[in-house]
Amino acid sequence: MSNSGKLVMEFRRRLADGLAIAAACIFIFLAAYRIELPGLYMNELDFVNAAQGAPDNTMIYMRLGPVPLLVFPYIGALKAWIYTPIFRLFAVSALTIRLPVILIAAVTLLIFYRAMRRNLGAIWAAIVVWIMAVDPANLFPSRLDWGPTVLMHFFQAAILALWFSYRDKPQLWKPVLIFICFGLGFFDKFNFVWLILAFVIGICLCYPDSLKNLWLSCSRFTRWVAVILILVALGVALYLVLPLLLHFHPTAIRARTTGLEVKWDALVNTLSGFAVAYFIFGDAAGVIRFTSAWLIAVDGFLALACLSFPMSDAEARENRKNGFFCLLIGFLIFLQIVITPQAGGPHHYSMIFPLPLLAFAFLAKSLYTQFSTENLRRLAVLLFGSAALCLFVINVHNTAVYLFHFRTNPRYSPRWSPEIYSLSHYINEHGFEAKSVICVDWGMHNQLHALAPKKLRRRMHDFWPPFKELGNKNWEKQSAVVNHIFPKGKSLVLTFAASKETFPETRRNFLDSLSTHPELKSHLVKEFWFAGEKIYELYEIFRPPDGASQIRHAAATATAHANRFAANSDGLDCHRINVAAAHNRATASASRRYDSESLPKNLCQNRVDQQPL
Repeated sequence: MSNSGKLVMEFRRRLADGLAIAAACIFIFLAAYRIELPGLYMNELDFVNAAQGAPDNTMIYMRLGPVPLLVFPYIGALKAWIYTPIFRLFAVSALTIRLPVILIAAVTLLIFYRAMRRNLGAIWAAIVVWIMAVDPANLFPSRLDWGPTVLMHFFQAAILALWFSYRDKPQLWKPVLIFICFGLGFFDKFNFVWLILAFVIGICLCYPDSLKNLWLSCSRFTRWVAVILILVALGVALYLVLPLLLHFHPTAIRARTTGLEVKWDALVNTLSGFAVAYFIFGDAAGVIRFTSAWLIAVDGFLALACLSFPMSDAEARENRKNGFFCLLIGFLIFLQIVITPQAGGPHHYSMIFPLPLLAFAFLAKSLYTQFSTENLRRLAVLLFGSAALCLFVINVHNTAVYLFHFRTNPRYSPRWSPEIYSLSHYINEHGFEAKSVICVDWGMHNQLHALAPKKLRRRMHDFWPPFKELGNKNWEKQSAVVNHIFPKGKSLVLTFAASKETFPETRRNFLDSLSTHPELKSHLVKEFWFAGEKIYELYEIFRPPDGASQIRHAAATATAHANRFAANSDGLDCHRINVAAAHNRATASASRRYDSESLPKNLCQNRVDQQPL
């Protein structure tokens, strides 16, 4: 190649690198627009208490000494560890919670660019990254990261980049790093095992030559170490995942239909951005949905076309193989989601992003490379360029729907309402006046706990599980639960307004408990409204000090027996002593029954069945 040709190639490469960096910057700008909106979400803040050192057991499932290890039975504390220095330097806020994951997601875009540049060429890779940068299926799950999904995509991109790099230049440290990414991704969230299984099956079917060469290039000792590590990792994964699949059945979510058509619709809605918009706003009007299904269909046609043409060019064969590899991984992940009864949310289907787009790029480049005449290549550029432009324009349109909603439409799902900031401000000002701050329904506690001063957090309790089940208990057990939840003195109680509840029975059972326990003096302190809709209600509950013996109803039988026994005694003083002793025994007995029968083990923290796997 002449010097002028080398200069042109270098200019194109630098131009493409600049375009990729510009795409990452545009991604950051779009994802950070009015970053406080929507309001902080319950599961978005699952990691915050662990990141603050876990002074209490809110969202702490397992510790290793004082160090939080798992925040859920299936979510590790990796994200919390990353945020620990951030929260030590800066206060917890929407900015410090959301901006770091946006930056990580931007880095992920550049990793994808690096993964594609060698095989697709710098310009093709930059075009794909620009499509990804304005895709609402990438922007807003990354901005909010309630899944969580940001670290999942980061490790996904790193694994693909390392593997494509290994294919280009085999080096042993690359599979080692892939194995480490497997472990970190699984620790972040156990359903990363879907990607691990799909990736392993994919390389076995698409790249058997690379596996054989990798095996032969290793020494005997290295092979044994690798086999042992793989078996240990497999055993740990089975030990952790199988109990969840067999015994963990979330009660906080609706039963999911496992029909293939329902799962397919959920996938299409997620990849188009429709599902996340509906989840946040309660309405996804204006979001164009057909592009994701159309992209997958085009991938299928391109795959058939690649199979129909004999590929004489080595670069074309490699890109064809990469395209089939991405298609196969996406299909296997989808298949695992279909057969997993606990799966079905947008944050699950998000794992398939951006595999259909990558498959499109690799297969299209394979066909383009194979075309030998200039006219055919121009036709291919026209067709593939039009498809890419269509994807880009529709992604921009769908992203604009989100951004205009943030700017002009104040309607949000109650659990995403920005009014959570006003509620938090009020609680932080007045919470110290009460002995406890109680959340009756699911969807408020994590936000208030994260934004509260450290001393106030100790008074905050998330009691939605007992209130949800309160109506199913007999009167004696109900009284025991109510007496434990509301101590002597003043308590502040928070609930969603009528028709805004996550679980309607929590608010209903709370109000019923007030009417059946007249010793609890209550009144509505404040209502919190946003955009003309009442979102939250704040009640003040007061139990007078002289009402300390409020398990009388639970101890009625024992007290009556004591009265009958004392009636036969010789004096009034003896009668009073026996009544008091019997009442104390009954009170203690009722309290023990409450502890052993009525409460979950961790009543003051979130139940582990509140979120889908």
